[in-house]
Amino acid sequence: MDLIELKNRIIKSYTGPASELSKILKSLEGDQSIFPFNEYEHLISTLIENKGISFHKYLEIRSEYISCNPHLWIFEISAPRGFGEKFAQTYVLGKSRNLAIPNKKLDKNFSGDYDLWLDGIKIEVKASRAVDSDSDEPLYMRALSRGSKKNFLMNFQQLKPQCCDVFIWVAVFRDEIVLWVLNSKEVSSNAFYSKGQHRGNIGNEGQLHITNENIHILNKFEYKNGTLDNSIKKAYKRL
Repeated sequence: MDLIELKNRIIKSYTGPASELSKILKSLEGDQSIFPFNEYEHLISTLIENKGISFHKYLEIRSEYISCNPHLWIFEISAPRGFGEKFAQTYVLGKSRNLAIPNKKLDKNFSGDYDLWLDGIKIEVKASRAVDSDSDEPLYMRALSRGSKKNFLMNFQQLKPQCCDVFIWVAVFRDEIVLWVLNSKEVSSNAFYSKGQHRGNIGNEGQLHITNENIHILNKFEYKNGTLDNSIKKAYKRL
């Protein structure tokens, strides 16, 4: 359920006179909203005030929306480190008890150049969120479900294939979180991989844009069944 579907769901739940609903919807047209006081909050509160929708029905719609969009809150994380490190790395760590945070004891040459460790395999975690690329709205307004037909963009950036063996890419949709597990060569040799993300840093960092047109290239790397450990080890063996 996206925001358009949410609005239609609210309107269809209205039980009052059609003329009154028309007045309410017209009054919203010129309304200036700002998060969290947006048009949906305004619409629902107005309908409840006019007894056109019950508070119980509002709770039902709210519960349904949250159920359909369990990961929408992730699009509200504004700090890059909060999203990439606190969320993504923690999410991946929760998938396996064998994954470890690297340190000098595990790897004497470790200098903070990768994120996780598994039986000698150096792992880098990168994350991105699927958003409508044709919109300028805030991320939580542009968030897309995995089955959306809209144009979208996910950018996996600051990639350093020379510093790790395996990448775990965390792709966040409003209704699903997808993991892609691929080794460093599969990233550096990808036709969509761009070297030299930043000026003056040619060859050291790169990026890879995933859109609705090329996302299919990652299908074979998607983690679905079995343990994440096995997927990591299989990717490592493909080096």
